[in-house]
Amino acid sequence: MRINRMIIILIYKAFTTHAIKMNKGQRKLLLGKLPAAVALAAAAFAFSAQAAEDYKTVEAVSVTAEALKIDTSTQETPQTVNVISGQELADKTVRKLDDALRYTPGFVNTFGTDYDTNWIKIRGFESSLLVNGQRQFTEGYFDMTVEPYLLESVEVLQGPASSLYGDSMPGGVINLVTKKPTKTPQHSVSLSGGTNNYVQGGFDFSDYATEDGSKRYRIVAMVNREDSVLDDVDGWRAMLAPSFTVDIDERSSLTFMMSYLKDRRTASNGFFPAYGTLFSRNGHHISASTNYGDPDDAYNKDQLDAGWELKLGFNDVWTYKQNVNFHYNKFYLHSTAAYGYVDAPDSKTGVLVIQPMIPRYLLVNDGDQKSVTFDNNLTAHWFSGDFENTFQIGFDNQWHHTDWQSNGATGTGYGTIDPLNPSHIDLTGAVPISLYGNSIRKHQFGIYTQAQTNWNETLVAKLGGRYDRISITSSNEDYRSNVQSNRDELSDSNFSWNAGLMYLAPFGISPYVNYSEAFFATGTLNAVSTADWTQSTYMLDKPITTKQTEVGIKITPEWLDGYLNIAWFEITQENGSAQVMIDGTPAMRQVGEKKNKGLEVQGRVSLAKYLTIDASYTYLDAKQSTSAGAMERTEYLPHHTASGWVSYDFTGVGANGLTIGSGLRYLGESIDTVYGSKVPAVTLWDASLSWLINKNWTLSGTVTNITDKEFVTGCYNNMCYYGEGRTARATLTYNW
Repeated sequence: MRINRMIIILIYKAFTTHAIKMNKGQRKLLLGKLPAAVALAAAAFAFSAQAAEDYKTVEAVSVTAEALKIDTSTQETPQTVNVISGQELADKTVRKLDDALRYTPGFVNTFGTDYDTNWIKIRGFESSLLVNGQRQFTEGYFDMTVEPYLLESVEVLQGPASSLYGDSMPGGVINLVTKKPTKTPQHSVSLSGGTNNYVQGGFDFSDYATEDGSKRYRIVAMVNREDSVLDDVDGWRAMLAPSFTVDIDERSSLTFMMSYLKDRRTASNGFFPAYGTLFSRNGHHISASTNYGDPDDAYNKDQLDAGWELKLGFNDVWTYKQNVNFHYNKFYLHSTAAYGYVDAPDSKTGVLVIQPMIPRYLLVNDGDQKSVTFDNNLTAHWFSGDFENTFQIGFDNQWHHTDWQSNGATGTGYGTIDPLNPSHIDLTGAVPISLYGNSIRKHQFGIYTQAQTNWNETLVAKLGGRYDRISITSSNEDYRSNVQSNRDELSDSNFSWNAGLMYLAPFGISPYVNYSEAFFATGTLNAVSTADWTQSTYMLDKPITTKQTEVGIKITPEWLDGYLNIAWFEITQENGSAQVMIDGTPAMRQVGEKKNKGLEVQGRVSLAKYLTIDASYTYLDAKQSTSAGAMERTEYLPHHTASGWVSYDFTGVGANGLTIGSGLRYLGESIDTVYGSKVPAVTLWDASLSWLINKNWTLSGTVTNITDKEFVTGCYNNMCYYGEGRTARATLTYNW
């Protein structure tokens, strides 16, 4: 019990130290909930101390993440890393990547429901996407789509990670690990259904190509269709992904992978005026299913990926790895949206004027994207006395080409629409549309190294560095003359490093400190005048640079079936992009500084053999500089987010294979920085069921937002976004 008291004191100090920096209202909110949290923690630890000797159901220490590039436990790494297993993805019938992150600390979906796009911010910043450790390039609407049915797991490295991946976003990296051939044959066929006319069928076969299993294959395929929450918006997707592994010897293997994805959807735009969603609009509210689009709107994508993973184990010390991937994406977007930013106070009287009609815009993008990524490294792992050492050195090359035609960065003015009674007449052709050519070429070459040592299973030290050369060429035609006259180039180099130190206490309490950096350079729109955002000029300015300091503690004692992690972080960014108003229209511009700091608390504990509790809480103070040089709160981002999930396996009471879970998600209050409007906090209730009927049949299902609560996720410049209403999905799987 002495250890239990020690843990509770540490938790209390972490909360109260942070609370000193809050204002009075924030302290009242946080500290008012602290006694209950501490009481629950005390009960959990006391219960687990008695029960954990007989079983272990939570794999805390043994979990590793491929995104770290070295084989090390996430709980013995001096930084925050979260891994969402394939079993969790299947049990919660995840349909989109941002669905998978709902119970991950630090995660916020700032733009609500959107069935064709993932909206992810971690610690208040955008994050970069990896697939099997390979960096994916996003330019505007051209991005990589990975079907969740293909995923083996999702790894999240929170915070800057340029020392490993070079050019990347400051929120962290999300690594999607896809399904590959398994050493044990397995086969499954599944059928899913749910609300919004969701239907999906798929199969996943992994088997031997030779009798001894030294050559193995896997084929994963699916097809689905689904309606959006918006009226008259629907779509379908098909995916096929074969892979093949050859064991060269007991230490070496070569895996070939390919995937093809086809999306055919109606473009979905959930932009709504604040007056009608957040506030009443002449006594009325706009339904969350309202569609301001046109019948001709389309979101069409054909995506092909192919590559290989080579691993050569030379001996017990040295291992060489090589990853190569080719990506091709052909994309067409015809998207109509309406914006309510015209509702604003009169410039002279200050009286709010709600316009009877709001403007619509038509955005067209038509083009393709090609990428080649090549990464290889050499890793040594050896013991020297009381030291366990890992050293890695490698380099990578990335080429990304995006060529497309568009009608401007924000589209073409397309008349007006009544927000309370929208017209759905096809207006295609009513407004002349001229498309102008755009091109971005990006090349990155990086050399990286990292070293980690573990002294006597007591002290972990980690140091990494990377040098990158990056060049970007961006060009586009002048919208007024249809002549290619705008061309920008950026050629730069950057050195990024990170360092971490962790003390592995004998009683399982491991404090750590970590420092990391990130830089991000791309053809981002940096508008300074009306003409810039009209003609889609890509103004290449300074690369975005970010620094993070993280101090935390990871609690994984032997007697505890589970873990508790606490992390405090501060991220400072220079030259970051932010939304601004230019001549009354929203646009993006590089600002002087952004500073996000916060606290994350996360835990998973099995209180008994069949009962597991997950909980997390994040406090985020996100600020950005204004044109006047002052610091103001960042739009969309709440100060407080929290979640909790309880699951119970009913095997202990005779219902073999049946597990039922339920959870709550809390999204705190955020603001519209232009008008100061407050977006209310909301708490959502979810539930899931997983039933292993017998050795062949499995039934799983989820219901999110059970009470069908209508809520707004965020607002900026009087434009708001609804969150997802009640959604139910179920999957029946046959395994053999």
